Amino acid sequence: MGGSSDALGVRRMVRQYAVPEWMIAECAEARERGDWRAACEAARVTVDIDDAGPVADLLAGFAPDLLRWHLPRSGSGTAGLSAGLTYLLAPDGPVTPDSAVLVVRSPEWVTGSQRLTVQARRAGDLGENPVYPLARYLWDTRRVGELRDVLQPAEPPVLAAPAEPPPSVPCGRCGKVHTDEPSGPPGEWAAAGWVIDESATVGYWGSWDLAVLRRADPSFAVRELRRLTAQFGHRPYRLRGDEGRRNRYYQRKVHLEAAGDRHRLTCGEPAPPRPGSIDVDLCLHPMLLRPPVDLDLIRHDLIGVLDLHPLVRAALFPATGAETRPAAGTSMVPAGFWQEERIRVRCGRQWHWISLRDGQVELLHHDGAERRREHALRAFGGAVRGCFQAELGWLDGDDAAPKRLREHRHDLWRRMEHGGSRVVLALLDAGMNPHVRDGQGRTLLHRMHMFEHEQLLPRLLAAGLDVNALSRRGWTPMAEALVHSAPADLLVALNAAGAYPQLSLTDPGHWPDPAG
Repeated sequence: MGGSSDALGVRRMVRQYAVPEWMIAECAEARERGDWRAACEAARVTVDIDDAGPVADLLAGFAPDLLRWHLPRSGSGTAGLSAGLTYLLAPDGPVTPDSAVLVVRSPEWVTGSQRLTVQARRAGDLGENPVYPLARYLWDTRRVGELRDVLQPAEPPVLAAPAEPPPSVPCGRCGKVHTDEPSGPPGEWAAAGWVIDESATVGYWGSWDLAVLRRADPSFAVRELRRLTAQFGHRPYRLRGDEGRRNRYYQRKVHLEAAGDRHRLTCGEPAPPRPGSIDVDLCLHPMLLRPPVDLDLIRHDLIGVLDLHPLVRAALFPATGAETRPAAGTSMVPAGFWQEERIRVRCGRQWHWISLRDGQVELLHHDGAERRREHALRAFGGAVRGCFQAELGWLDGDDAAPKRLREHRHDLWRRMEHGGSRVVLALLDAGMNPHVRDGQGRTLLHRMHMFEHEQLLPRLLAAGLDVNALSRRGWTPMAEALVHSAPADLLVALNAAGAYPQLSLTDPGHWPDPAG
């Protein structure tokens, strides 16, 4: 999960917004009461479990906020969860078709609601879709101490004898000899002791295969494969990131398999599971085959030890003696929200100050009459400048707003995206202007598919938001809701509020990518 400074910058944003302190505090309080359902609600996890009896032991240690902390994130730069993935939370094993397991599903859209869903299932009923089994230290409070153990160097597998370099064979698809990519996986896998088995391959290793291999750590993968083999038995485990979801033409399959004292890496169709094991496509995500990114962030001074999830901090830095959870009553409203910040703006030939407080902009050098004149000028197609441009940029999501205002807007939207309706309502109660727009000119109604709408939608409609307002792309809130497969009850509520049912989504090239 480590990488370049740009990648670490994105991961720092994930740590800043994806699992806020108030969520961690509420989850910890709920766990102390033994109320796992309340912990799930605090962590924005929808519970779809009627009978919790078969999975009672798993739920006893289930920490949904810890799970959210560790789950893979998309590469969209939004800190959003990787979309459309199914995770398996299983007992230590051996896991059989009759074993009771928890199944967690990530959102279908990176740009949609960040709610997770948890179900109780029988392992033999998981179906044929890809499933990602998770190590228990990623989600179980009783096992989180193992996180430090996995950072110890694993005993390497027996090294394979060096193979002769393959001849330069023309590609069966284009007839050319490819020299830009090696005919096998990156050499670091072979150097880490992996046996490179290309007997099932056709042609050379494709760019998708090489990309997914480079994102994983071959030494860390040794330990994870041993754990999975003890839990689910000897079988091929597919190495699969988000590529298969983003590109429907991606058909290559990279597999990891324990082979005695060695570990084998193959590219092609695997052998079927052995009799008695669960018949499911067990996959490994490359982001979960690396040491925790938290250590890289600390090493590069991007976060501090106290910024870690308390359970992670206790596992990795037990000597800190810090509390295992944030203080009760941690606010959803960011620190300093009510404090005035003055921002300098060039207005004509002079420099003026504008004030930002409570999520609203105030012009300190202009009175109401001047504001009404400038707004009338804009209504007739005129251009506004200076302080008035900054004010409108704050509300309309225009990039012409001063940099500091854009930073504030970005911060508020990230908090709302990951915190849901509770955070939006808390900010509105604190004074945030309900008409604020994001960087694409979308209102809170446009983003309603990301939130729990039952309380928020009536509040926004009462505040006078236009249910048929257009974003900069020309989409209405109903268009955004339909494209993001919003729940039927939200569509009904928007329709009842007067949303236009006619939509002109005539340019599929501008539709959002569900995987980010």
